Amino acid sequence: MNLRTLSVTELNQYIKRIINSDPILNAIKVEGEISNFKKHSSGHAYFSIKDDNSRINCVMFSNYFDSIDFIPKDGQMVEIFGRISIYEKNGTYQLYVNQMKSAGIGYLYKKYTELKTKLEIEGLFDPEYKKNIQKYPGKIAIITSKTGAAIHDVISVVRRRNPLIEILILPASVQGDYTVADVTQAFDNLKDIKNIDTVILTRGGGSYDELFNFNDEAIARKIFECKIPVISAIGHEIDFTIADFVADLRAPTPSVAGELATEDIFTLIEEQKTILNNMEYVIEGNIKIWENSFTKYQYDYLQFPVIKQLTDNVHGFDNTMNNIIHLINGKLLDVEHRYQLVMEKINSNNPLNMLEKGYSRLRDKNDNTIIKSIDDVKKEQVICNELKDGQVLSKIIEIEVSK
Repeated sequence: MNLRTLSVTELNQYIKRIINSDPILNAIKVEGEISNFKKHSSGHAYFSIKDDNSRINCVMFSNYFDSIDFIPKDGQMVEIFGRISIYEKNGTYQLYVNQMKSAGIGYLYKKYTELKTKLEIEGLFDPEYKKNIQKYPGKIAIITSKTGAAIHDVISVVRRRNPLIEILILPASVQGDYTVADVTQAFDNLKDIKNIDTVILTRGGGSYDELFNFNDEAIARKIFECKIPVISAIGHEIDFTIADFVADLRAPTPSVAGELATEDIFTLIEEQKTILNNMEYVIEGNIKIWENSFTKYQYDYLQFPVIKQLTDNVHGFDNTMNNIIHLINGKLLDVEHRYQLVMEKINSNNPLNMLEKGYSRLRDKNDNTIIKSIDDVKKEQVICNELKDGQVLSKIIEIEVSK
C-alpha cells in the first residue's frame, strides 16, 4: 500500500474536516469551572474550563462574548454551548464558545472561600497575632524556588538596601504537586536554625491554578505557628491567597517583600549625620544668645563684684558648652568611622575588586550564571572568564575533582 506523504498543514486540515463533520462535536454543551480567563484587547476571550481530572481550552469571539450578561472570572462554574474544532496553526483542538451561562461557584473557589471562612473564625487572620517586622535584621530566610525569578528579585533588593544582611535560601517547589510538602518542610526546618529575624515566603506571578497551592490549610497553619515574622509575597499585586492573610505582612510582589524586610542603611547613616549637624548648629546658636544676654545683664544692672562673679560663671558655662560640642563632634566622627567600615566591608565583598588582584570570575556563557563549583559545569560547555579588563571565552575539555 502506497501512502502519500502529507505536509503538517494538510494533516491538520484533514483532522479539522473530520472533527467539523461530527454532528455531536459541532453542537455540544459542557459544564465546567473557568480557569486562566483572559480578555484580549480585540474583545475575544480566552480561557479553560475544567473539572477535577481534565481541562479544555476555549475561545469566545467578541461578537458572542458581548452577548453574555455577566463578567466571567476564574473559579466560576459555567455552562457552555459551542463546537469543537482544531486550530490549524499549532494543531490543538479547542472549544469555540457561542453561548455561556453562569452555573454557580466553581470547586476551587468554593474550597478557597470555605477554608478562608474557617481560618478567619479561628482567628488566624486577627491583627493581634501579627508580629512586627524587624527594621534592621541580621539574617533573612527566603522560602522559594531556587531557580525562579522571585529569589533574584528579593536578593537584589536586600543587597542594595543593606549588604550586611545574611541571606539564607530554603529551596521549595512553589508550583505543582510537591509545593505543600516542600513549603511546610521548609517551615519545619526553620526551627533548627538560629538567629533568623525575618522569613519571606514568595513566588512570582502565575495563573489561578498555579497559585492555588498557597490556599492550603497546612501551609496556612505553618505560617501562623512560625515564631519568626513572616512576609508573604505570592504572585502579583492582584493575587491574594490564604497565605497572604495569615502572614504577618503581605507584599504585592517579591521585590516589595525585599524592601519591606529591610531599611536602607545608607539613608539611615546620612539621616543621623544630618541630625547631629543640626544639633551642633542649635547648641552653638543658643550659646551665643545666652552669652549676649549675660553680658547685657552685667553692664545694665549689676555692680562690679557681682559682674565679676557672673563673668566667672559664664566662663564656666562656656567650658561646659565646649565639652558638649566636643562630645557631639566625637559622635560625628564615630558615625563617619562606622560608615567607612561599612563601605570597606562592602568593597571587600565586591567581586569586581578581586579582579584587580589577578583573580577571575567564571560565568556560564548562555545564561550568565556564576560558576561556583565543578558541579556547575560539564564537558564542551562554553564559559566566560571575566578579568579586570575584559573577558575570555573557554570550552571545558576535562573536569578534575580536588583530592
